[in-house]
Amino acid sequence: MKVNVKAEYSPLRKVVVASPGREKHMLTPKTLYELQYAEIPDPVELRAEHDEFVKKLRENGVEVMNLREEVTKIPRETLSKLIMERSECSLNLGSLGDQQLADIAISGLTAVEAKQLGSGVLVSESEEFCVKPLVNVMFTRDPGMAIGKTYIKGKMRWESRRDEPELFREVLKPEETLQIETGFFEGGDFFPIEGRLLMGFGTRSSGLGLSYGVPKLMEKGEIDEAILVKLETPELHPNKGIGHLDTVMGIPSKDVIIYYKSLLDTSKVYIYKGKDLVRDRRTLREVLKDYLASDLRVVNIGNAEYYDEEREHWLLASNIIVVGNSRIIAYEHNRITNKLAEEAGIKVITFKGNEIIKEGGERSGPRCMTLPIEKY
Repeated sequence: MKVNVKAEYSPLRKVVVASPGREKHMLTPKTLYELQYAEIPDPVELRAEHDEFVKKLRENGVEVMNLREEVTKIPRETLSKLIMERSECSLNLGSLGDQQLADIAISGLTAVEAKQLGSGVLVSESEEFCVKPLVNVMFTRDPGMAIGKTYIKGKMRWESRRDEPELFREVLKPEETLQIETGFFEGGDFFPIEGRLLMGFGTRSSGLGLSYGVPKLMEKGEIDEAILVKLETPELHPNKGIGHLDTVMGIPSKDVIIYYKSLLDTSKVYIYKGKDLVRDRRTLREVLKDYLASDLRVVNIGNAEYYDEEREHWLLASNIIVVGNSRIIAYEHNRITNKLAEEAGIKVITFKGNEIIKEGGERSGPRCMTLPIEKY
């Protein structure tokens, strides 16, 4: 498959999503810790919210690929191999249909289910997994990303997500792939800007990951410069705070950014060009004027009023997906930030995401649920 991604603010033409399925039913108080999850969502309401989100994408002319459907197209031998590489039990998958295999690849297999398949499990309990479910696969943004004509197979920090990148690569079969070999490199930190790259690191993507991936993208001719932002978690609970860069900023158009001022105005910014990495001591919003627009307008989350800013940052006001020129899809509950964005000339299309935002370990939003394949 060919990819073509120009910029974060370019119109979205083709995207990969993953509708929630049986794997969400595997989340219980006993399995949350093992699966590195934060809260238990209502799976019925979660599916309804995701369906509404996909409907909004299609209404705005976006071609939507659903990972759950695409996995059924992976050759049986390949899919069986992917499953067995994750399995902690001996399994005989030969008698299973293609749809059953695809379901196990995403939703996993309990020890009880494996025993029913004749796995030889002696003692089994319902909360034990032979194949752990990919409970975060709904957040297609992180395992892979594209810039220009190159697809990047990411490398995930969380152990529970480390099997996702290979599954995505098998689904997409990109013509040109860069595989990250060291550190961590995730799509939520990754913002293409017309031959340049804006990327966060520190909480999910790592310095080692960027040290590997950014020079490789330069060698491929996809970028000539990178703006790198060090993210640090200010909250009392470091596992539930700043996640990716897209949890603190968004770029709805070339001359507007959505911005978590309290954090980003104190974040360290580095410019990488050629073989030189230089600290830029300006704030990120000032630096971005050199790359986006000299008259860049800043939409401060919650109007930078302390309680409103903290609440709407926590509820992911910046985690938007650009679907057209100055047109975005956002959560409806971030009313202050949405209104400010509209006053800045952005068309804001909203949907309800009360269950979706519970998802993952650090909350998730519209951008998290999309892997752009064509955006130009």
